Amino acid sequence: MSDNLFREVLMEAHREKRLVCVFRDPSDLRRFAVGYVAGVSESDYSLQQVDPDGNLDGLDIGAIDDVIEIRSESRYARQICLLMENRDEPKGRATPGWTGKPNPESCLDEVMRQALKEKLVVNLLIATGDDELRFYGIVRELTGTHTKIDVLTDDGEPDGTSVIRLDDIAGLQVNTRDELKVALFNRHRMHLYL
Repeated sequence: MSDNLFREVLMEAHREKRLVCVFRDPSDLRRFAVGYVAGVSESDYSLQQVDPDGNLDGLDIGAIDDVIEIRSESRYARQICLLMENRDEPKGRATPGWTGKPNPESCLDEVMRQALKEKLVVNLLIATGDDELRFYGIVRELTGTHTKIDVLTDDGEPDGTSVIRLDDIAGLQVNTRDELKVALFNRHRMHLYL
């Protein structure tokens, strides 16, 4: 056994293409992300999310150190699998162009580079001690240590620019229905006010 059993469990779930439930929120243990592991690095993981209706719902990136619990083969996971298996065709929003390297150097870096290249709206989680801040934005620049983000409100309006250390990003989501909604509002914001 390694020092990080969570990492081993995530890698095994990736190899077996098994659905997992990942718990990361110590203040709400009923909240978790469900999906298939797309990649696992030494420090983080990427999860191709599945919504409660069995639809693919973008990527969730998180730090392995923030994981509280991982469940698989639970009744809920089996129900989601059953929903997915009984579709005539798969529905959902798999991340376009996502290569899903099983062992990237950093899942966060890989997805941030793709978001920069494709101008995707991301949902960042910034952890600052006991506080957490979540916001939407479009990645404009990316260095080895920092990123520059054009911040967007929930309804797609520009709300300034932020420069953030990559080490302070505790999680990231891309291409879920929430980010797609914000991107749509942002693209059509002039029509919303006419």
